[in-house]
Amino acid sequence: MSATLPIWYRKRYRKDMAMNLRLPEDLAAGLRALSAETGRSQQDLAREALEAYVRQRLDSRLGPWLREHAQPPTGPFVAIPAGDRIRVPAGLDSVALVREQRGGA
Repeated sequence: MSATLPIWYRKRYRKDMAMNLRLPEDLAAGLRALSAETGRSQQDLAREALEAYVRQRLDSRLGPWLREHAQPPTGPFVAIPAGDRIRVPAGLDSVALVREQRGGA
């Protein structure tokens, strides 16, 4: 698809997707008021609302248990050095290993 677009277009619009959005007047007025109140751009507010909506819709497809227990990471991913990793003994899975480590049956 992108090979058929002119080179100037591909260079100018290669990053984020741009779109036009037509809003009903009452929604546009509310967006303008919120922008003035918060000092944030209307585009930023609309982007934030759309991100939240898409995230919520994607999350709603997850199972109830996962939605309830999912938590954002507390920090960046840090690889555990090979020498510090716990080896799971043959015949055990990670759930059984945790149960064993906690002294459960």
